[in-house]
Amino acid sequence: MKVAVLYGGLSKEREVSLRSGAAVINALQNKGYAVTGIDCADKTWIKTIEEAKVDRAFLALHGKFGEDGAIQGALEWLKIPYTGCGVFSSALCFNKQATKSVLQNIGITMPQGTVYSTAQAVDDFVAAFKMNYPVIVKPNTEGSSIGLGRAANAQELTEALKKASAFDHDILIEELIEGREVTSSVLNGKALPLIEVRPKSGVYDYLSKYTKGMTDYLAPAPLDEAISRQIGFESEKIVRELGCEGAVRIDYMLNRHLKPYFLEVNTIPGMTETSLLPKAAGCVGLSFEELCEQILQAARLKI
Repeated sequence: MKVAVLYGGLSKEREVSLRSGAAVINALQNKGYAVTGIDCADKTWIKTIEEAKVDRAFLALHGKFGEDGAIQGALEWLKIPYTGCGVFSSALCFNKQATKSVLQNIGITMPQGTVYSTAQAVDDFVAAFKMNYPVIVKPNTEGSSIGLGRAANAQELTEALKKASAFDHDILIEELIEGREVTSSVLNGKALPLIEVRPKSGVYDYLSKYTKGMTDYLAPAPLDEAISRQIGFESEKIVRELGCEGAVRIDYMLNRHLKPYFLEVNTIPGMTETSLLPKAAGCVGLSFEELCEQILQAARLKI
């Protein structure tokens, strides 16, 4: 089988995507596939993938033009089966606020929040802000904790909004849930064991995610079996409701009473040496190469 691994791209997560793509290319080559790596840094990727006459495309792109439905739409047009979610599901999950609106209708518990639009003056928004501090501030359509901030007062909120506004026009502000952070990976509709994330800095930001040794990962998460099962069932429900396919990662915070709060969905999880999906797969005996092959085998056209 001829496979194109699409990686790199144009987003703020390019460096992470380059690492994910390199790992996937190596894994699929080791499994015997004829692999063409394509850096989607400009529109020449379309000519390259057509000339390669591949059977399937493995998406290792993160962020905008990778997880937002754009590349998925192009592959549908080219009639090349691809891994992961389709156009609509990708676009929906990439918009954090839209995702929350859908999931609220099926009873998923999540932090209270509001949205700031950069069309409004920051000072006016902060002056009228009614939520209790501290809060978490993040761009509505970015991943890898890019632009993430934390605010304990009005001044810090102003600074966090200005920082996040460099990455998006809409900024999500959510109540801070104090507790434990866990992530639930779902592979082809079935939840894998939970991973608990313990950043040494106290905040699971970009540096903590992609710097080896900056975060401790407990795999599987040391939680009561009933709680782990509950989160797994909820994750599978979320995947079905949002129309997700392939490998998906869903992040949660557990409060002091171990009540789970949904945070967000990642439709193309990282595949680096510090990434969470491969750690979860390892808990059920799946090697990195086997994980990549299972994701690839589920590739299809969605329209």
